[in-house]
Amino acid sequence: MSKRMRKLGVQDVRIEGLPKSIEEIRALQPFEFQNWVCQKVFAHVSERKIGDMGIDGWLMDGRPLQVKQSEAVGRNVVDNFETAIKRVKKTRGMIVAFSFGKGAYEEVARVKNADGVEVELKTVEDIMREV
Repeated sequence: MSKRMRKLGVQDVRIEGLPKSIEEIRALQPFEFQNWVCQKVFAHVSERKIGDMGIDGWLMDGRPLQVKQSEAVGRNVVDNFETAIKRVKKTRGMIVAFSFGKGAYEEVARVKNADGVEVELKTVEDIMREV
């Protein structure tokens, strides 16, 4: 909304009530964080909060989304998400976290080469830059 207002010539646009910094985003409760991520990447939250089988939401193009409110997300998260992607008969998905470890990037490459499943890793900082 603020981008649209600026395009219309409004100079002083203030957004109230939404987190504006990484620290504020880190302080969100888990489901609030998940909702924030879904809003920013244009996804809808999975209807199942508990027992969601590794899928926290769905992107507008039908790809599954997994949200991790943690740092240095590793290989095991990507591996588990690959299984969730295959379970819903998709070939692509996205994981959002504060940061990813080297093992996560290695597993993304392995999964793509071995099974043709594409997992996009996106950081909260990436999302904030895109806004």
